[in-house]
Amino acid sequence: MPLKVVPRRDRKLYRVVKRGEMRKCLRGEVLYRAGDPAGHLYLVMTGHLRLIQEEDDGGGGSGRVGGRAVAIACPWELVGEEALLPDASRRTTAVAGESTELIALGGRATQGVLQTSRKTLEAFLRAKEEELALARTLGESRRSGGARRRLGALLLHLADRQGTRKGEGIQVAIPLTHQLLADLSHSHRSTVTTILNDWIYAGILVEGDVGIRILNPGVLRGGETPFR
Repeated sequence: MPLKVVPRRDRKLYRVVKRGEMRKCLRGEVLYRAGDPAGHLYLVMTGHLRLIQEEDDGGGGSGRVGGRAVAIACPWELVGEEALLPDASRRTTAVAGESTELIALGGRATQGVLQTSRKTLEAFLRAKEEELALARTLGESRRSGGARRRLGALLLHLADRQGTRKGEGIQVAIPLTHQLLADLSHSHRSTVTTILNDWIYAGILVEGDVGIRILNPGVLRGGETPFR
């Protein structure tokens, strides 16, 4: 999971961010590809990035990105942590899921912040702990065939990262296609569509033009659908 930060709460990180270079990516534009040298981390300001585990599509260098989304990076989240290590390469391909603004941060400077700033280091370790917890839930329920539990855990995870209170629910204002949710929850797209329709019918969540509003988080924690 990308590290969510609040630069103004950490003076050292804030200085690194202020020195960073602003970049813009259009929807579908590739920021970097798997195997590229990892020189920078990126702080997402608006929009979001999809991190893709690429597959060989036989395109002969056509530039098309094919594969499965393994993570997303949203506003105020750092992505590209490979740059914290010397001479590292990108593990995934980063593609803009919509028009996205980012700030490029030097890997060595960001590493220095992590080494000397307790707040940012604690946030980094907490993000890793949450990432491992989600991976454990997805792995356990995958072995037991629990697609509802996986999807529910993923939506709650995204709500914790990017959700805001809106009326009687939590709004996750990210363009979440059913294919993206299927990739991230290790499920089939048709299964995700069926589960979401069940939850919408049961009044557990609402799909809008942008994102999802979760009306009953408690049900998602159990992965069940209380039909009326």
